[in-house]
Amino acid sequence: MKEKAFAPTPYPELEAFINHLRLERGLSWHTCDNYRRDMIKFMRFLQSQHRDVFAVDLAAGQQYVDQLRQDKLKSSSIARHISSLKSFYEYLNLAALMDHNPMALLRTPRLVRPLPHALSIEDVNRLIESPDVETPTGLRDRAMWETMYGSGLRVSEAAGLETGDIDYANGWILVRGKGSKERWVPMNEPARHWVDRYLRDARPGLLRKTRKPERRLFVNARGNALTRQGIWYLLKGYAAKVSPPIQISPHVLRHSCATHLLEGGADLRTVQEFLGHTDISTTQIYTHVDRQYLKEIHRSFHPRG
Repeated sequence: MKEKAFAPTPYPELEAFINHLRLERGLSWHTCDNYRRDMIKFMRFLQSQHRDVFAVDLAAGQQYVDQLRQDKLKSSSIARHISSLKSFYEYLNLAALMDHNPMALLRTPRLVRPLPHALSIEDVNRLIESPDVETPTGLRDRAMWETMYGSGLRVSEAAGLETGDIDYANGWILVRGKGSKERWVPMNEPARHWVDRYLRDARPGLLRKTRKPERRLFVNARGNALTRQGIWYLLKGYAAKVSPPIQISPHVLRHSCATHLLEGGADLRTVQEFLGHTDISTTQIYTHVDRQYLKEIHRSFHPRG
């Protein structure tokens, strides 16, 4: 599939930075687009201040952050802009276009990370078992929900799966995560069963509607690869139809998988590896969920709870 091209900008140093992110660091188009939009905003700010991109200091960065606060941006958005600034000037430093990173000491606002919403096991079961497996698309959806929940996949990872990524003999899936990083994750027995049925009884019929070969595992009714947006739309549709309806997104399904693993006794390092988190601090948010679960168990079963 041909990747979308970025619209050209009047900033050659930004063009070089985005090429570095995409080609050398292997970041996704979506991530690079976020960097690009953040830096265009910053460069327009510099133009309004009659400043040169190569002649800024920490004070200029702080002034820009103050402007973002005046624009009523959320702390999370400001933190992303700061991260973009630091990465951009670090690139200029590494490329010998500057002799230091003037934004290195720019302080990131303290973020209060919300606890991830997780479904109960009962709600997960209701959702996963809701597709009509007598239809090709229903069989596909059952296989997809089993795989996403069973292996804790991001929606982009599920959309990117190819038929050759599954090791049926040993029960593993090759997953391409953020930054094109690959990892092997276990595939549970229900997922193996339903993916096998989908490949045998549903996918060939769906592919008859297109003349071009398709390597992606999950395809739509026209035989083309399902997109991230397509999977999100399908999941929301199923969640609205079950009784009672479920509030969900693809990431909630991933959160639920991680939470249920911890509740079942998995250790944090194992869950980190399973989810493909580079930094364990990203995984540590689930310890709060686990403690809440422990508190509920204590309240329910302790004689003086």
